[in-house]
Parts: sequence; C-alpha cells; structure tokens
Amino acid sequence: RLAKQGIARCLLLTRRIGKGGSIKNAIPYTRGDYIVLLDADIPLHPVTIYRAVLLARKLGIDLVIANRVYRTHTLLRRVLSTAYNTLVNLFFRTGLRDHQAGFKVLIRRAAQIILVRRTRTDGLAYDTEVIVWAKKHGLKYKAVNVVWREQRTGSTILPLRALLTMLADLVMLRLLTLARKYVALQKLAIGRVVELSNIHTIGQEFITVIRASGPKKHLLDILRKLYIAIAFRRR
Repeated sequence: RLAKQGIARCLLLTRRIGKGGSIKNAIPYTRGDYIVLLDADIPLHPVTIYRAVLLARKLGIDLVIANRVYRTHTLLRRVLSTAYNTLVNLFFRTGLRDHQAGFKVLIRRAAQIILVRRTRTDGLAYDTEVIVWAKKHGLKYKAVNVVWREQRTGSTILPLRALLTMLADLVMLRLLTLARKYVALQKLAIGRVVELSNIHTIGQEFITVIRASGPKKHLLDILRKLYIAIAFRRR
C-alpha cells in the first residue's frame, strides 16, 4: 500500500541472500543525504532515529552506530554476544561495545564507500563489517546508547550456528583488511531487483565474492566450505 501511494519504495530480490546482501542491493536505489539501516521489526523508538540523524548532521559524523543498553535477549544470546564483541575488538580495535545492532545512520558518501564498494558479507556479520571498513577508511563514527526492544518472537536463527558463521566471516574479513594486495572483491549477478509498486525489474541482484591468489586462496576456500557446512546444515 505504501509503495503504491509513493510514500515508500519497496523492492523484491528474486534470490534470498541474507541481511547484508539485501542491504547492499538496495543502497543504489535510495535517495537523500542520509541512509538509515534498521531491522524490520523496528526495535527502537522512532524519536531515536530522528535524534541520530540530527547528531550526524550537527557533529559531521559519517556513521552513527547503536549501542544497545537494554535488550530483551536470552542469557545465552547475551553471553555469546559479549564473547563475539570481545573478539571483534581483539581483531580490529574498534573501541565499541556493540557491533551487531541493526540500526545505523550513514551519510551517502560513507554508504557508497562502505556498503557498495567494500562490504563482502551477505549474512549476519554485515553490521560488524560496516564498522570495520568505516575505521579502515578513516571515517568518523560514534556510538549512541539506545533502548532495544525486539518485537519478534521465536527467532529462527540458532545462536550457536549464527556465532560460528559470524566467526568464519570475521576471519575472512581479517584477511581482507590485512592482505588487500592479494585479495579482490567481485560482484556476480544472481537474480533481479523488482519494484513492487509496478512489478517491474529495475536492476540485477548481485552477491560479492572473494578472488584471492597464493596461500590465502586455499585458506579462503577452507573457510568458505566451513561456512556453507554450518550455515546450511539441517537442524
């Protein structure tokens, strides 16, 4: 309904490729000076979004990141999250406590640099990769405390499986940041981007793959096979 009224633009990807891949494919069709990334269940108050955009404009910040000070998560998810964030800081020294929150505000220039050109991950580690590349490119980022109340119940994501796939993504990201001379990113078309208001194809859907040479190619192949084995294993 919103798409037909021209209030919102709704896109459909013909292939299911994960959270990160969906965002990367949607960015070229956005408008405006600021881009807001937010989980579909809208787990925070709308005023928080408004304040984050104002903060970015006032301070000239390239990327505003959510730091969830209250979360309706199970004890297991909180423990795994703490372990994951500790590991991210050991690898990349971002200085942040939360690398997984699904809320960010970026200026368009930062979105083009990070979301379109640099990010590889199509899955759950996408939020972390955005932060890592922002630091790598010298962009200004700031974390803001938010109250996070997830509206979803009965998540289909298994915490341990998600953690293992994200760890595999972290290792691949570490290799990318350390050895860009031997590693390149390539976009592969796998489907179509469809405008739902008129059911017309407006572009190609793509995934990002790593092209490597030397010893790192063999390591990346092992990590890729491990990732697939974990992510697509039956419950």
